[in-house]
Amino acid sequence: MLVPSRRQKRSSRALGAWQPTAAHVRALVLSAAAAVAAVIGRRADLLVIVAPLAVAAAWGQLARPRVESTGTAEIATTTLREGEASTIVVRAEPMGDDLEGVATLALAPWVERRPSTGTVMMEDGRAAIAVRTTRWGRRQVGTVSLSLTSTWDAFRVGPVDLPDLSTETLPVPAAFDTTAPTPHPRGVVGQNRSSRPGSGSEFNTIREFHPGDRLRRIHWPVSMRTGRLHVTSTYTDEDAHVFVLLDAYSDLGPREGIDGRPTSLDVTVRAAGAIAEHFLRSGDRLTLRTVGAADVPLLPIGSGTGHLRRVLDLLASIAPATERRDEGERAIRGIDPMALCLVLTPLIDPSMVELSHRLAARGLTVVLVDTFPPHLVDNPQNAYQSLAWRVRLLSREAQVSSLIARGVPVVPWRGPGSLDHVLRDVARRSAAPRLVRR
Repeated sequence: MLVPSRRQKRSSRALGAWQPTAAHVRALVLSAAAAVAAVIGRRADLLVIVAPLAVAAAWGQLARPRVESTGTAEIATTTLREGEASTIVVRAEPMGDDLEGVATLALAPWVERRPSTGTVMMEDGRAAIAVRTTRWGRRQVGTVSLSLTSTWDAFRVGPVDLPDLSTETLPVPAAFDTTAPTPHPRGVVGQNRSSRPGSGSEFNTIREFHPGDRLRRIHWPVSMRTGRLHVTSTYTDEDAHVFVLLDAYSDLGPREGIDGRPTSLDVTVRAAGAIAEHFLRSGDRLTLRTVGAADVPLLPIGSGTGHLRRVLDLLASIAPATERRDEGERAIRGIDPMALCLVLTPLIDPSMVELSHRLAARGLTVVLVDTFPPHLVDNPQNAYQSLAWRVRLLSREAQVSSLIARGVPVVPWRGPGSLDHVLRDVARRSAAPRLVRR
């Protein structure tokens, strides 16, 4: 079972006792010293000069807050998509009319603040800071600091750091669609046409009426012409099982978020979300597993929009290169032999090539989706880095050739239509006999 992540929506903390500010202490000391000097030196003018300072110090002392305040920070939405915004509301209670407050949100990776400084003056005991997450993952949005001051800035509490708020940012699925049929449909629901007649939506033929046929299937033009009842028959609709294996061994490229160039893991995660959304909305069953990331649970087989949400939650929990000892045996254990296996990888770690060979050797239908970002090679700012990537891609061609020789198609990810041609070929090839190693 996929355990839902714990997201911190609300945090609260007592701000502590009120302390005199340096300005208030300075005003008290100067007022007392001036009064003593005026009495000893018989200088009435000193009392006149220091009178405003003494009044402000006395006023601030008399207006000293007697009750400790509590600061609270709450984020409106704890689950966001990449590029979406939310609001953090900061409150101080109790908050008198003579108190002023300042709330500050610290800078956090892939979190934009509005205003950009993250500092907002409180009005009526309330302040709002807008935040926008720019990259998928589970993270904290930043530390909220709160400070309050009394009349004439005489007493102050804080700044006090409130417990951090955490959010989950789901990846935005890339644009993807395919008109090709899914190989090996064998379920009872879905949109894939079966080779046998039954209850479905695609026309098969017109035949004579048999007991048990639905009356709405009667074809009246043929029935009137022949004098006997005829009905339309259809092909049954079935669902297929799609198995997605995701490479989390590495995260190549600069991490610029949704507004910049994607890393290899960005492409992989968003492609996985797009593929899952397409097949699940088509009525197919899907399971997703990762290799190279620690603490990622195994996602069971499921279908529907609820399962799509579980897939996106799992994608958001991936931390790349946190389990280098993972050889993938646990991820490929117990796979349906009739499943369509989609391996999403930038083809940098040789372990994914070995896993693809092992899946193909078991007789499974395997399609490898290359998620290597092309902009890593075309980098005019660093010619040496681009040259190094070209050399690495040349050495990778031998691995790609070995997969193609095994019968595993390698398709670069290009969004909509990326898998159309290869899925049609796989669907035609699946009817042919194959030699499988047992």
